[in-house]
Amino acid sequence: MTCIDHRTPSFSVSRRIARIFETPFTRRQRQLAERIASLRALTDEELARLGLRRDEILAHVFRAR
Repeated sequence: MTCIDHRTPSFSVSRRIARIFETPFTRRQRQLAERIASLRALTDEELARLGLRRDEILAHVFRAR
């Protein structure tokens, strides 16, 4: 018997639909938020290797535009 899991997250479909209607402004905002989140997920040692401190993340991301 085949079992189909219908509990797959629907955000992937809705996210794809949302990106169809994404404006350049919202795309840029999403990219900045993703970059900030990825840097915040790093350890202090990993940030130090990049030459950053945790309190410099926002300034670094917005300066790098």
